[in-house]
Amino acid sequence: MKACAIFITLALIGACKTSNTVSSSENAVEVSKNQEYCPENGNCSIKIHKNSSILLKKDTTGAYYPVIEQGEHMVVEFTFLEKGTEGTVDGDYSETVHFEINTATEILHLENQKLAQVKLLFGKHCFCRGEAGYYKVDKGNLILQKSKEEIVIDLSFVIDEVSHKIIRVKERISL
Repeated sequence: MKACAIFITLALIGACKTSNTVSSSENAVEVSKNQEYCPENGNCSIKIHKNSSILLKKDTTGAYYPVIEQGEHMVVEFTFLEKGTEGTVDGDYSETVHFEINTATEILHLENQKLAQVKLLFGKHCFCRGEAGYYKVDKGNLILQKSKEEIVIDLSFVIDEVSHKIIRVKERISL
């Protein structure tokens, strides 16, 4: 009887399948970590999701969150991670910046409300009531140059609604 219960449990676990809404890892390329513009006490990384798009969804409270799906654009995802104190459950702190660009784009310069053209989102992920979540960025400056070999990004922004550590992302990414 115990053997039968174990077999059924293993069969059920093996039958589970995860959702496929996020782009596959073969399209996501993590590139160099630039510590020059990374806030103190943390690590920064940047990923390029090729053949992807950002779909902005709303949860039941009306808050936005991004879903990266297969698409015709390129999605840039910058992450800052600060590990919490050893032994704490909710001690980690992270911030993310997401935006998408058309694959045909070579030069882009957007300011303030025009940042909505690239669906620029800032995410704060922590145990910090009233501040955690995603925010549309509408105060800032994005300069981007793209060639077949590389992308150069210079992004600076401010979000009045919430405190944040990332204020600038400046990267040169080989494709």
